This record gives sequence, structure tokens and C-alpha cells, in this order.
Amino acid sequence: MTPRASLLALVALSVAACSRATPAPERTVLTPGDGDYRFATYSPDGKRLAYIAAQDERMRLWVSTPDGSTPLALTPPTTWMQTTRWSPDSRSVAYLSDLLAPPDVWVVAASGGEPVRLTSDRALEFNPSWSPDGTRLLYSGNSRGNFDVYATGREGGVPDTIDAGKEDVFALWSPTDARIAIMRGSGGQTTIWVKSLDGGTMQQLTSEGHEQLTGWSPDGRELLYLSSRTGKSDLWVVPASGGTPRQLTREIRDDWGAAWSPDGRWVAYLSAAGGQVDVWVVSAAGGQPLRVTDDPGTESDVTWTPDGKGVTFSYQQSTLQLAVQPVGGGAARELTTGRSEVSDGEVSPDGTAVAYTSRRSGSADVWIVPVAGGEPRRLTTSDGDEWSPRWSPDGRSLVFISDAGQDNDIWVVPVAGGEPTRLTSLAGHERNPAWSPDGRLVAFDAQFDARANDVWTVPASGGAPTRITRQGQSAVPEWSPDGKGLMVAAVVNGVQQLQVLRLGDRAARTLPIPGYVGVGRWSPDGRRVAFVRHEGEGGFDVGMIDADGSGLTMFTNDRPWEFSPFWSPDGKRLAVSTQRLGSIDAAIVDVATREMKVLPVPHSDESVLGWATDGQSLVMLSGSPRNKLVSVRVDGLLAEVK
Repeated sequence: MTPRASLLALVALSVAACSRATPAPERTVLTPGDGDYRFATYSPDGKRLAYIAAQDERMRLWVSTPDGSTPLALTPPTTWMQTTRWSPDSRSVAYLSDLLAPPDVWVVAASGGEPVRLTSDRALEFNPSWSPDGTRLLYSGNSRGNFDVYATGREGGVPDTIDAGKEDVFALWSPTDARIAIMRGSGGQTTIWVKSLDGGTMQQLTSEGHEQLTGWSPDGRELLYLSSRTGKSDLWVVPASGGTPRQLTREIRDDWGAAWSPDGRWVAYLSAAGGQVDVWVVSAAGGQPLRVTDDPGTESDVTWTPDGKGVTFSYQQSTLQLAVQPVGGGAARELTTGRSEVSDGEVSPDGTAVAYTSRRSGSADVWIVPVAGGEPRRLTTSDGDEWSPRWSPDGRSLVFISDAGQDNDIWVVPVAGGEPTRLTSLAGHERNPAWSPDGRLVAFDAQFDARANDVWTVPASGGAPTRITRQGQSAVPEWSPDGKGLMVAAVVNGVQQLQVLRLGDRAARTLPIPGYVGVGRWSPDGRRVAFVRHEGEGGFDVGMIDADGSGLTMFTNDRPWEFSPFWSPDGKRLAVSTQRLGSIDAAIVDVATREMKVLPVPHSDESVLGWATDGQSLVMLSGSPRNKLVSVRVDGLLAEVK
């Protein structure tokens, strides 16, 4: 979005006025005990609260009274759970769990009993949505490659295919009748439709191609969604019968995580409008947003209390920060501190610094900090958000993604400081920048619509981009160490695989790795590729294959998840992130022996970002993201604008 000084000043003044005009609403902690509490929802009859709690590194679904008292565990402990969706009669809760396989849809009685597994194939399933009469559930699954929509009975059985095709499809059932709202597309290039399961035709409601479906209004007349058409994520509403959408929020930062109030008059949502993540509310008819929280923590999973007089959410006091962990043992050393969470880190080629993204100055900016320790230094200062910093091979420059323009474009900035330069201005959204080994080119993928996501290159010194792939579904490029080719993630026969292509050649070579394959990384000598894949009843596993397609080796092949492999400088070890012990920990895999050594840090999560140059330490994101369930009364705040 092009900066407009007068508009930004006006919005900033209005945000400040809102935060000054009204004292902070009183808050109540519903879960004072130790644990990590997420995904809270109230039953339709208002008598119970469901949530997922992680305690002793294991997750369970619980219900309690609305004030958090008399908790009852409904499920056995497992390593991963998500989502709590109440049945319309308040008697059952649908959720996602990896108890017996990759994430499946389950249902359990709110009074207790044996959970029922509704899906049991080798696909990933999520987004369960109840029919208004509570007899069926919609969900999305990728058993055919793309995510399609299915419906099954509340006791399970053979599912019906509701919507399928070449695009990813997700759906939510209307709260009042047989209509479903459908989001179709891939990545950010999605549109919203409505279809009646009684035999009606599919009706398209949005056409901008940047929409994310959020939910039906309680009366089934409108749909709430997110749109990034302006370069920022804003809240919009569109009539379910068709008509002109209306914009609810116009913040200078992203909005997300929205929920309708029970009477449909208000929308609560999460926003970084004030320079940090807080809860806000806005009238469903439009108007000035109201700030509900203003504190150093981070809010998520916002929902309304049954009486519509308050909001409940997960509140995280601590944040993820950069740290250095010796692989031979010993305490981790913090590189960053503070209340602003760090993300998108990458270690410099000489191992002396880390580039990362932080909102410590309000917007998301690119910063660097020495690995030896020292004061972080801010490199970008635009009015937009910047992320995905990537070092040039000589360590003198960083490319990154910025939404300071209309779309997400690639920019470059000198590490020594100076004005950033925009490298791309395509009509779509650019992502995943990667420098060529000689530093002359930057590869990236760009998405223009739901069917067009391909890999491009652009000269690092500026110039016209060149399109490398024309498959429509290629992304996440990584250069081969010799600089003569790229490895990309591409959809082949409906399943994501890794392909290797030499620059100038039209044909790409698919690496023969069974299952759904995500990220791939070249070994330092270019002879092997480490990868993450999902297949069958297992989780996400880490393996290795020779660059010529031979010598497939799996280091893990079971239910716990491993991801984000990074080669050691000598190519003899892999650092990975693992959930093998419940929390997210760093682990070291010996490539020759296949042995894995987990480096656990009690009551903390660690995500590996790379190796220090000496091969003796890992740079990682580390923190203890423990959430409490908090409820805040907002009726007094809302009464001021009635």
C-alpha cells in the first residue's frame, strides 16, 4: 500500500485517542495453573467452555464452567491437538488430533466418554464445521493432493465429496440452513463462494483474489472475511446472497483472527494496529475500531463470551527470541530480549550475524544482531512490513519482502546501512527470495492468481525479472551450490514433490521421494538433498536423497514431527526441529549413523535457524510460549459508541 502521510497521521491519532479515552477493561484469568491454554470456545447454550491445554509437554481437550472452574479432561494426552468446535446442541466437541495418525477429525461427548475418530485415511484433515442440525460435519482433506471438502456423519462413516478440483477448497456450514461458504484457490489467491447442498448453483461472492474466509454471521445473512487487496489484511463483510462487500477496518497494520458477537452487532479481532498484537472490536455496520487490550503480551484465539458482554482469548506474556545453543551441551545464550517476538531469522554466510524480523519499533522491520552478542541494529524503516531477510553470499546485502508497495515485492538493502532498493514490482505477490551462489541473481516465486505460482529470477543489481517455470504450481526455490540450477517444490500429479531444473532447460527432474514433500536443502557439496516429507500413518519426517535421485535414506519414519533441516558446514550432520519429546526442540542427526540426539530445554520451544560457522553451535528461536485463558468485559466500552 503506497504510504499516504496524511492518512497515516489521521489513523495514528485515532488509535492514540482510542487508547487514551477509555481505561483498560477489567480482565479475569480463567486458567491460573501451569500449562499452555489455547483454542477456547463456549458451548452454544453458554454453560461450558472448551479448550486445549498442554501440560508436561502433552495436549488434551478440556471442558469447564464458563469461569474456568471444575475442569474435566475429555481426551487422552497426545503430542498435537488443535481446534474446538461445539455441536449445535452443545453435547459434543469436534477437534483435530494426531493420537493415532496424522491430524484427523475427532468428536467427543462434552460429558465425557470415548472419543470417536471420524477420519482415518493417510491424508491431512482439518477445519471441521458442524451442520445446523448437528448430524454431519464438513472438513477439508488432501487425500487427492489438493485440499477438497468432504462431509461425514457425527459417528463417522464413508465421507461424501462436497467440492473438489485442482484448487484447494475449504468450507464452513451456514448456522441456519443447508448453505456452505467456500474458499477456493491457493496461497493468498483465494475467492469466496456460496453453495446450497440442497441442489443450488455455486455463487461467487468475491473476485479480488486475496480473500480468506472467516465465518458466517449468526443469522446466516453475511460472511466475514479478510482481504489483502490493499497490501494489508483488513476485515470485510459480504452479503451471503450476493452484493457489494463493505470494508470494516482500514488499519495501517494487519488484522486477523476475527469473531462475530452472539447478536451479530460486533466483530472482535486481532490487530497490530497499535504496534503490537492486541484485541480490538468494531461495529459490524462499520465505524471506529475500539482497542480492548494494550499490554506487553500477545493475544490469540479470540472468542466472545456467551452473553456478548466480553471476549475471551489466549494471552502469551513471553516471546520467541534469538539464542545460540552449543550442540555439545551447555546453556543457551540469548541474542535478543524484550517483548517483541522475533521471526524469520537467517545466519550470515560468515556466521557472525543473524538477520531477522521484529516489531520492536511498531511495524515489522529487518534487524541484524552479532552472534557474539551486542546491540541489534535496524535496517528498514518503511511504513510497511518487511520479512524474510536473506543474506547475499558476500554478506554485504540483504534481500527481503516488503508490502510498502501495493503488493509484496522484493527489496535489497546494504548491511552497512542505506536506502533499500526495490527489485520487483510484478502484479502478484513475491515470496521466498534466494540468492544465487555468485550473488548476481535472486530467485523467488510469485503468485498472480489461484492457478499461477511460478519461480522467477531477477538481477540483484536491478533489471527485468525472468520467468523460470510455467507449471503454475512451483515455489520455494533453492539454488544448487554450483549455481547452475534450482530445486523447487512443485505439484506433480496432485502431490507436492521436489524438482531439480537446470537453468536454460525446459524439463525438470522430479526426485523420487514417496509422499508429500515439503522443504528441500542442498548439502554443502551439492551431492545430496535433505528434505521433509509426510506419508502414510506417520507425521512429518526428515530424510536424504542423492542429487541424482538414488540413495533414498529416511532418518525418521514415525509419528513425531521433524522439520526444518539444516546441514552442518562439513555436511556430516543435520540440525532439525523435532516434537519427539512433546515440545519443539532442536536435534542433531548424524548422517552416517542416522542417530538423532535431542537437545531439550525444559519448558521451552526451540526452532532451528542454522549453524554457526564453526559447526559447534546452533542459532535458533527460543522461548516459552505459554498461554493463559483471559476474559475481558467490553460492554462498558461498547456502550460508549451506542
